[in-house]
Amino acid sequence: MPYIDTDQDLYFPSKRDDWIEALILLGVLVSLAGGIVPLVVAGASWTEMILVGSLLLGMDSMMLWVLYGTGYTITPDQLLIRCGPMSFGVRLKSIEFIFPTRSPWSSPACSLDRLRIVYGLSQQSIMISPEDKSEFLAAIVQQCPTLVVLHDRVRKKTDSASSIIDPTIQPPVIA
Repeated sequence: MPYIDTDQDLYFPSKRDDWIEALILLGVLVSLAGGIVPLVVAGASWTEMILVGSLLLGMDSMMLWVLYGTGYTITPDQLLIRCGPMSFGVRLKSIEFIFPTRSPWSSPACSLDRLRIVYGLSQQSIMISPEDKSEFLAAIVQQCPTLVVLHDRVRKKTDSASSIIDPTIQPPVIA
């Protein structure tokens, strides 16, 4: 495992599936063409075209911001998740499990190659898709010594006084 400076924030961009990127870019093109062309054909006024164009540009900018502005920052005490204009924070010490999933449920992830993070006493979860999952997991564990990596997943140590864990304990199954 490479040395990671625990005093420095580490940024991991979201992995982007080609089909998701193509779908969003196609949506941008269709919305612009589908919104402006009918106005031009119908002979709409400049005011109407500017108003509709501004709304479409705002909506398309938001979609592109989510696509290219999704990423994850590990600070000394928390994981900051940003997805366009939205952001979430997860305290590192509250993480119970991190394990791979391909769940298609909505999340701040631009790929179906995801990690589910289960945290807190109420077992909340969020899915993310860092581009380099193994380096991301290594950085999380290095920042939070109560966690340990097991192959492609992370879990809280069962005994905080040692690094020995029970590999038979599996994370909860969450649909």
